[in-house]
Amino acid sequence: MNYKNVRDHLDEVQQKISYWFDNTDLLLQAFTRSSYSKQYGGENNEVLEFLGDRVLDMYVVKVIADRFGFVKSQSEYYDEANDNDEFCIVAHKNEGDFTELKKEIVNNKTLADRIDKLGFFKYMYLGDSDLDNPKFTENLTKVKADLFESILGAIAIDSDWNPDELQNSVEFMLQIDNFLADVDYEEERPEKFQEENAINTLKEMAEHGRCSFPEYDQPDEMVEMNDGRMKWECTCYIRSWSMRHTAYATSKKEAKRYAAYLMLCDYFGLHDEFDEEDETDE
Repeated sequence: MNYKNVRDHLDEVQQKISYWFDNTDLLLQAFTRSSYSKQYGGENNEVLEFLGDRVLDMYVVKVIADRFGFVKSQSEYYDEANDNDEFCIVAHKNEGDFTELKKEIVNNKTLADRIDKLGFFKYMYLGDSDLDNPKFTENLTKVKADLFESILGAIAIDSDWNPDELQNSVEFMLQIDNFLADVDYEEERPEKFQEENAINTLKEMAEHGRCSFPEYDQPDEMVEMNDGRMKWECTCYIRSWSMRHTAYATSKKEAKRYAAYLMLCDYFGLHDEFDEEDETDE
Protein backbone atom coordinates (compact mmCIF):
# COMPACT_ATOMS: atom_id res chain seq x y z
CA MET A 1 0.00 0.00 0.00
CA ASN A 2 1.33 3.42 -1.00
CA TYR A 3 0.24 5.56 1.94
CA LYS A 4 -0.28 9.30 1.42
CA ASN A 5 -0.52 12.24 3.79
CA VAL A 6 -4.14 13.24 4.17
CA ARG A 7 -3.04 16.85 4.78
CA ASP A 8 -2.23 17.06 1.08
CA HIS A 9 -5.66 15.78 0.07
CA LEU A 10 -8.06 17.59 2.40
CA ASP A 11 -10.09 19.15 -0.42
CA GLU A 12 -10.56 15.79 -2.12
CA VAL A 13 -11.63 14.10 1.12
CA GLN A 14 -14.09 16.85 2.07
CA GLN A 15 -15.61 16.86 -1.39
CA LYS A 16 -16.12 13.09 -1.23
CA ILE A 17 -17.91 13.27 2.12
CA SER A 18 -19.92 16.39 1.15
CA TYR A 19 -18.82 18.28 4.24
CA TRP A 20 -16.27 21.09 4.66
CA PHE A 21 -14.61 21.41 8.06
CA ASP A 22 -14.06 24.60 9.99
CA ASN A 23 -11.56 22.69 12.11
CA THR A 24 -9.61 20.35 9.81
CA ASP A 25 -7.63 19.00 12.77
CA LEU A 26 -10.74 16.98 13.60
CA LEU A 27 -10.66 15.40 10.15
CA LEU A 28 -6.97 14.58 10.59
CA GLN A 29 -7.76 13.01 13.95
CA ALA A 30 -10.38 10.80 12.29
CA PHE A 31 -7.62 9.30 10.11
CA THR A 32 -5.25 8.66 13.05
CA ARG A 33 -4.96 5.17 14.50
CA SER A 34 -4.04 4.66 18.15
CA SER A 35 -0.80 2.98 17.01
CA TYR A 36 0.27 6.31 15.47
CA SER A 37 -0.71 8.49 18.44
CA LYS A 38 1.10 6.20 20.86
CA GLN A 39 4.24 6.47 18.78
CA TYR A 40 4.16 10.14 17.84
CA GLY A 41 1.76 11.75 20.32
CA GLY A 42 -1.54 13.54 19.84
CA GLU A 43 -5.07 12.17 19.83
CA ASN A 44 -6.36 9.20 17.86
CA ASN A 45 -9.73 8.40 16.30
CA GLU A 46 -11.13 6.08 18.96
CA VAL A 47 -13.34 8.64 20.70
CA LEU A 48 -14.54 9.96 17.33
CA GLU A 49 -15.37 6.41 16.28
CA PHE A 50 -17.48 6.04 19.44
CA LEU A 51 -19.43 9.19 18.56
CA GLY A 52 -19.76 8.30 14.90
CA ASP A 53 -21.17 4.88 15.71
CA ARG A 54 -24.08 6.56 17.51
CA VAL A 55 -24.55 9.10 14.73
CA LEU A 56 -24.65 6.34 12.15
CA ASP A 57 -27.26 4.30 14.02
CA MET A 58 -29.51 7.27 14.67
CA TYR A 59 -29.57 8.69 11.16
CA VAL A 60 -29.87 5.36 9.38
CA VAL A 61 -32.93 4.65 11.55
CA LYS A 62 -34.25 8.15 10.86
CA VAL A 63 -33.88 7.73 7.09
CA ILE A 64 -35.69 4.38 7.24
CA ALA A 65 -38.48 5.90 9.37
CA ASP A 66 -38.79 8.90 7.03
CA ARG A 67 -38.92 6.67 3.96
CA PHE A 68 -41.21 3.90 5.13
CA GLY A 69 -43.15 5.28 8.12
CA PHE A 70 -45.90 7.81 8.64
CA VAL A 71 -48.49 8.95 11.15
CA LYS A 72 -52.00 8.04 10.12
CA SER A 73 -53.15 11.65 9.79
CA GLN A 74 -50.79 11.88 6.79
CA SER A 75 -52.79 9.25 4.90
CA GLU A 76 -55.74 10.08 2.67
CA TYR A 77 -58.14 7.80 4.51
CA TYR A 78 -57.51 9.15 8.03
CA ASP A 79 -60.74 9.77 9.92
CA GLU A 80 -60.05 12.20 12.76
CA ALA A 81 -63.27 11.26 14.54
CA ASN A 82 -62.65 7.51 14.54
CA ASP A 83 -58.91 6.86 14.06
CA ASN A 84 -56.01 7.32 16.47
CA ASP A 85 -53.19 9.39 14.99
CA GLU A 86 -50.57 6.68 15.44
CA PHE A 87 -47.23 5.99 13.76
CA CYS A 88 -46.97 2.96 11.53
CA ILE A 89 -44.80 1.55 8.77
CA VAL A 90 -45.96 0.81 5.29
CA ALA A 91 -47.69 -2.32 4.16
CA HIS A 92 -46.60 -5.72 5.44
CA LYS A 93 -43.20 -4.75 6.87
CA ASN A 94 -42.55 -4.89 10.60
CA GLU A 95 -39.86 -3.90 13.10
CA GLY A 96 -37.92 -7.11 12.43
CA ASP A 97 -37.69 -6.41 8.70
CA PHE A 98 -36.20 -2.97 9.27
CA THR A 99 -33.88 -4.22 12.01
CA GLU A 100 -32.34 -6.57 9.46
CA LEU A 101 -32.15 -3.78 6.88
CA LYS A 102 -30.37 -1.52 9.38
CA LYS A 103 -27.89 -4.28 10.22
CA GLU A 104 -27.11 -4.70 6.54
CA ILE A 105 -26.46 -0.97 6.14
CA VAL A 106 -24.30 -0.39 9.23
CA ASN A 107 -22.27 -3.60 9.43
CA ASN A 108 -18.48 -3.43 9.24
CA LYS A 109 -18.26 -4.93 5.77
CA THR A 110 -20.62 -2.32 4.32
CA LEU A 111 -18.70 0.53 5.95
CA ALA A 112 -15.36 -0.90 4.86
CA ASP A 113 -16.61 -1.24 1.29
CA ARG A 114 -17.63 2.42 1.32
CA ILE A 115 -14.16 3.45 2.55
CA ASP A 116 -12.69 1.45 -0.34
CA LYS A 117 -15.02 3.21 -2.78
CA LEU A 118 -14.04 6.57 -1.36
CA GLY A 119 -10.35 5.60 -1.51
CA PHE A 120 -9.65 6.78 2.04
CA PHE A 121 -7.63 3.96 3.60
CA LYS A 122 -4.38 5.09 1.97
CA TYR A 123 -4.62 8.35 3.94
CA MET A 124 -4.61 6.74 7.39
CA TYR A 125 -1.90 7.56 9.93
CA LEU A 126 -0.57 4.20 11.09
CA GLY A 127 2.13 3.49 13.67
CA ASP A 128 4.85 0.89 13.37
CA SER A 129 2.94 -1.51 15.63
CA ASP A 130 0.32 -1.73 12.88
CA LEU A 131 2.65 -1.59 9.89
CA ASP A 132 5.01 -4.25 11.28
CA ASN A 133 2.23 -6.56 12.43
CA PRO A 134 1.63 -9.37 9.88
CA LYS A 135 -1.87 -9.89 11.31
CA PHE A 136 -2.85 -6.25 10.77
CA THR A 137 -4.20 -7.00 7.28
CA GLU A 138 -6.56 -9.58 8.78
CA ASN A 139 -8.30 -6.78 10.70
CA LEU A 140 -8.63 -4.26 7.86
CA THR A 141 -12.41 -4.53 7.63
CA LYS A 142 -12.77 -3.34 11.23
CA VAL A 143 -10.07 -0.66 10.77
CA LYS A 144 -11.86 0.76 7.73
CA ALA A 145 -15.28 0.62 9.43
CA ASP A 146 -13.81 2.51 12.39
CA LEU A 147 -12.48 5.15 9.99
CA PHE A 148 -15.94 5.59 8.47
CA GLU A 149 -17.49 6.13 11.90
CA SER A 150 -14.63 8.39 13.01
CA ILE A 151 -15.28 10.73 10.10
CA LEU A 152 -18.93 10.97 11.16
CA GLY A 153 -17.82 11.65 14.72
CA ALA A 154 -15.55 14.44 13.51
CA ILE A 155 -18.41 15.98 11.52
CA ALA A 156 -20.64 15.82 14.62
CA ILE A 157 -18.14 17.81 16.69
CA ASP A 158 -17.23 20.27 13.92
CA SER A 159 -20.88 20.99 13.04
CA ASP A 160 -21.94 21.23 16.70
CA TRP A 161 -24.23 18.27 16.07
CA ASN A 162 -26.10 19.95 13.26
CA PRO A 163 -28.83 17.43 12.36
CA ASP A 164 -29.07 18.45 8.70
CA GLU A 165 -25.31 18.15 8.20
CA LEU A 166 -25.18 14.80 9.96
CA GLN A 167 -28.05 13.28 8.01
CA ASN A 168 -26.62 14.55 4.74
CA SER A 169 -23.21 13.09 5.56
CA VAL A 170 -24.65 9.70 6.52
CA GLU A 171 -26.76 9.51 3.37
CA PHE A 172 -23.99 10.79 1.10
CA MET A 173 -21.16 8.66 2.49
CA LEU A 174 -23.29 5.52 2.58
CA GLN A 175 -25.11 6.17 -0.70
CA ILE A 176 -28.03 4.85 1.31
CA ASP A 177 -30.53 4.97 -1.54
CA ASN A 178 -28.78 1.95 -3.02
CA PHE A 179 -29.91 -0.07 0.00
CA LEU A 180 -33.47 1.27 0.11
CA ALA A 181 -34.33 1.25 -3.59
CA ASP A 182 -35.12 -2.47 -3.72
CA VAL A 183 -37.12 -2.69 -0.49
CA ASP A 184 -40.47 -4.27 -1.34
CA TYR A 185 -43.03 -2.43 0.76
CA GLU A 186 -46.22 -3.64 -0.89
CA GLU A 187 -48.07 -6.71 0.30
CA GLU A 188 -47.23 -9.88 -1.52
CA ARG A 189 -50.23 -11.03 -3.51
CA PRO A 190 -51.13 -14.39 -1.95
CA GLU A 191 -52.56 -17.25 -3.94
CA LYS A 192 -55.47 -17.38 -1.52
CA PHE A 193 -56.41 -16.36 1.98
CA GLN A 194 -57.45 -18.70 4.71
CA GLU A 195 -61.04 -17.80 5.50
CA GLU A 196 -60.53 -18.43 9.21
CA ASN A 197 -57.77 -15.77 9.32
CA ALA A 198 -59.50 -13.15 7.18
CA ILE A 199 -60.72 -10.98 10.07
CA ASN A 200 -57.24 -10.81 11.64
CA THR A 201 -55.64 -10.18 8.24
CA LEU A 202 -57.83 -7.14 7.64
CA LYS A 203 -57.20 -5.89 11.18
CA GLU A 204 -53.41 -6.19 10.75
CA MET A 205 -53.52 -4.37 7.40
CA ALA A 206 -55.42 -1.52 9.05
CA GLU A 207 -52.97 -1.40 11.98
CA HIS A 208 -50.11 -1.08 9.48
CA GLY A 209 -51.84 1.82 7.76
CA ARG A 210 -52.77 -0.08 4.61
CA CYS A 211 -56.49 0.62 4.92
CA SER A 212 -59.07 2.05 7.30
CA PHE A 213 -60.36 -0.28 9.98
CA PRO A 214 -63.10 -2.61 8.73
CA GLU A 215 -66.64 -1.93 9.88
CA TYR A 216 -69.02 -4.89 10.31
CA ASP A 217 -72.80 -4.72 10.33
CA GLN A 218 -74.76 -7.78 11.47
CA PRO A 219 -78.54 -7.92 11.99
CA ASP A 220 -79.75 -9.42 15.27
CA GLU A 221 -81.91 -11.97 13.45
CA MET A 222 -81.38 -14.43 10.62
CA VAL A 223 -82.58 -13.54 7.13
CA GLU A 224 -84.49 -15.73 4.70
CA MET A 225 -82.67 -16.66 1.52
CA ASN A 226 -84.32 -17.06 -1.93
CA ASP A 227 -84.63 -20.81 -1.44
CA GLY A 228 -86.32 -20.39 1.94
CA ARG A 229 -83.28 -21.25 4.05
CA MET A 230 -82.47 -19.04 7.04
CA LYS A 231 -78.94 -17.68 7.37
CA TRP A 232 -76.97 -15.07 9.25
CA GLU A 233 -75.93 -11.96 7.35
CA CYS A 234 -72.84 -9.76 7.79
CA THR A 235 -71.66 -6.75 5.77
CA CYS A 236 -68.03 -5.66 5.84
CA TYR A 237 -67.21 -2.10 4.80
CA ILE A 238 -63.77 -0.51 4.36
CA ARG A 239 -64.03 3.21 3.89
CA SER A 240 -60.56 3.82 2.43
CA TRP A 241 -61.10 1.22 -0.29
CA SER A 242 -64.73 2.28 -0.94
CA MET A 243 -65.60 -1.41 -0.84
CA ARG A 244 -68.50 -3.26 0.76
CA HIS A 245 -69.25 -6.98 0.81
CA THR A 246 -72.15 -8.90 2.34
CA ALA A 247 -71.92 -12.58 3.17
CA TYR A 248 -74.38 -15.22 4.44
CA ALA A 249 -73.60 -18.30 6.50
CA THR A 250 -75.12 -20.69 9.01
CA SER A 251 -73.55 -18.91 12.00
CA LYS A 252 -72.94 -15.27 12.87
CA LYS A 253 -69.22 -15.93 13.35
CA GLU A 254 -68.89 -17.64 9.98
CA ALA A 255 -70.79 -14.85 8.20
CA LYS A 256 -68.38 -12.26 9.58
CA ARG A 257 -65.33 -14.31 8.59
CA TYR A 258 -66.70 -14.84 5.12
CA ALA A 259 -67.46 -11.13 4.63
CA ALA A 260 -63.86 -10.28 5.58
CA TYR A 261 -62.60 -13.00 3.27
CA LEU A 262 -64.63 -11.62 0.35
CA MET A 263 -63.20 -8.15 0.99
CA LEU A 264 -59.63 -9.50 0.75
CA CYS A 265 -60.40 -11.49 -2.37
CA ASP A 266 -61.80 -8.38 -4.04
CA TYR A 267 -58.88 -6.17 -2.99
CA PHE A 268 -56.23 -8.59 -4.26
CA GLY A 269 -58.22 -9.73 -7.29
CA LEU A 270 -58.46 -13.33 -6.11
CA HIS A 271 -61.12 -15.94 -6.79
CA ASP A 272 -63.60 -16.79 -4.04
CA GLU A 273 -63.07 -20.50 -3.57
CA PHE A 274 -66.37 -20.78 -1.68
CA ASP A 275 -68.58 -19.07 -4.24
CA GLU A 276 -70.55 -22.24 -4.93
CA GLU A 277 -71.15 -23.00 -1.26
CA ASP A 278 -72.41 -19.67 0.10
CA GLU A 279 -74.51 -16.85 -1.22
CA THR A 280 -73.07 -13.33 -1.29
CA ASP A 281 -74.10 -9.87 -2.35
CA GLU A 282 -71.70 -7.03 -3.22
